[in-house]
Amino acid sequence: MMYSPGMDDLNQIFAFLNEINRQAGAIVRRYFAAEYEIESKEDQTPVTAADREVERFLRTALEKRFPDHSILGEEYGETRKAGAYRWILDPIDGTRSFILRTPLFGTLMALERDGEPLLGSIYLPIQNQLLVGSTQTGTFLNGERVQVSRTGNLGEARMLITDPTQLIGENRDRALVRLCGSAGLVRGFGDCYGYFLVATGAADIMIDPVGLKYHDIAALRPIVEGAGGRLTTTRGGADLHEGSALATNGLIHDQALAALGL
Repeated sequence: MMYSPGMDDLNQIFAFLNEINRQAGAIVRRYFAAEYEIESKEDQTPVTAADREVERFLRTALEKRFPDHSILGEEYGETRKAGAYRWILDPIDGTRSFILRTPLFGTLMALERDGEPLLGSIYLPIQNQLLVGSTQTGTFLNGERVQVSRTGNLGEARMLITDPTQLIGENRDRALVRLCGSAGLVRGFGDCYGYFLVATGAADIMIDPVGLKYHDIAALRPIVEGAGGRLTTTRGGADLHEGSALATNGLIHDQALAALGL
C-alpha cells in the first residue's frame, strides 16, 4: 500500500529529519576546518568530499526508512522508483561558503508528492540549527514555531541576495538594481541562509534572479510558506524549475515584483 503522509506522519518525518540532519552535520563539521581537495564539476561549480559523503549518508538513511521513495540528489543523480514520493537532496547548499569556512551554508532536503514539494528542511550544521516546515504543519526552528516578519512597506524591508556582482559591471541586472534601490537595507547573506532568515522573520526579502537548480530550491517553498511567507520565481510564477526565486514575508511580495517591473 502506497504511503500517504497525514499530519501525524509529517510530524514523524520531521523527527526523522532532525535525527539524520544532525548526524549529517557531524560529517560536515569534521571537514569544515580540515584540508580537503576541491574539484570542479562540469557546470564549473565546486564540489568536495564533504558534499559527497553527506549525500551518501542521507541516501542510505532515506532508503532504509522509505524504501519505496525515489531520491534525487545533487551529487549522485536520481534513483527512480514507482510511486508518488521523491526526496530532493542538496548536501551542502553554499559550497563556496563552506570552502571559505564561512558558516552560511546548509543541508537541504525536500519531500515531493506528485512532483510538488510537500515539506522541506534547512540544517545549518555549524550553528546546529534545524528549520523544518510545510504548509500543513507550519515551520519550526529547533522545535519552536517561527513566523515571517510583519514589514508591510518595501522601503523598510531588509533584503538579501546571494551574488552581489549582479548589481555591478557587465553582470548588472537593472531590474534587480531597481529592487535593491527600493528596499531599506540590502546585504549579501545568500544561498539557503537567506531563505532561512526570511522564514524566521530576521529578513523580509531574499532573491536569486538566476542560476538556481531544482535541488537548490525544492525545500525552500514549503519552509517559507509554512512560516506565512511567499516564494515564487522572479517573474511571479510557480515553476521551481525556472531557475530563479523571490521569497518574502508575503506582505511585500507584490511590491517587490512591481519594483522588478512585473
